[in-house]
Amino acid sequence: MTARSHIAGASLLMALALCACSSAGGEGTEPELGSVPTPGHLDPAQVVTPLDAYLPTPEENYTLKKARVLLVNACMRDLGYAQNPQPLGRFTDKPYLEHTEFLVRPLVQAEQYGYKPAPDPKGDGSDTDARYGENVTETQGGLLTGKTAAYNGRKVPKGGCEGQALRTITAGARTAQEVKLPDGSAAGAGEDGFSEGYAELVVSAARGKAMARTQGDSRFAEVGEEWSDCMKKQGYDYDSPSDARNDKRWADASRAGEKEIAVAVADMGCKKKVNYLGVGIAVLSVHEKRVIEDSAEVLQGAKDKTARWIENANKAIEAR
Repeated sequence: MTARSHIAGASLLMALALCACSSAGGEGTEPELGSVPTPGHLDPAQVVTPLDAYLPTPEENYTLKKARVLLVNACMRDLGYAQNPQPLGRFTDKPYLEHTEFLVRPLVQAEQYGYKPAPDPKGDGSDTDARYGENVTETQGGLLTGKTAAYNGRKVPKGGCEGQALRTITAGARTAQEVKLPDGSAAGAGEDGFSEGYAELVVSAARGKAMARTQGDSRFAEVGEEWSDCMKKQGYDYDSPSDARNDKRWADASRAGEKEIAVAVADMGCKKKVNYLGVGIAVLSVHEKRVIEDSAEVLQGAKDKTARWIENANKAIEAR
């Protein structure tokens, strides 16, 4: 089991929560901001906040995935099953956990796609993974998960080839089956605990807690009001960026129309004018620092475990 579904859910909740009038935030007084940056961009890929220090790089995540795929496929071959091997896919520099919290995007993308995602010209490998999943037979599934006890006269490893690969990668740094997250919630995994995506799961929960406090911060509320006033001057009545992005007129559309593009362009223009991203980064960063202080043990634990897993993954790759 990986943490991708938890991550996606947490990122979506953070994005939908962007309402300037939303819930109460942090505990005690509002922390001092210090200097507020003025980014010359609206690119979420260039946003960096304190919690990012606890995440593996895209290269490290690819190493974990590569090792898992190699180990699983080797295990399946050892059992005598070579059909439909797991695909590795190409490396991309896209992180598992992206900065979606401020709903910003480069103006050129807003002009072309509105709020819709820009297509990846190289492909992200999702089609390959989907085809692999569709072609997994009942026999293959049993060998992968361990539901089949033996095959071709050979004993299937506990937890199947997936379980064996997970234990190899996490050797010496296993997690519990259930872990408490920085936001107070808990997440459970299989008998062998978590692996790839665990650090992102922990950081996502921590960032969600910091973002909830950011929502209740008067400095962020003020810049949200400035953004709303800017939009009204252009003829668009929205209380928050999430209201604009999730407008019923285009929220369910597969392609962006002229109205969506016009609103998205005005949205990004107003965010740039009032320094929405700069204020947001400053406010989120100070609240992330408080969450880091509150949850230092679990965050550092996730970082240390991931570092050990990467070492194990590199050894597994070198051995193949």
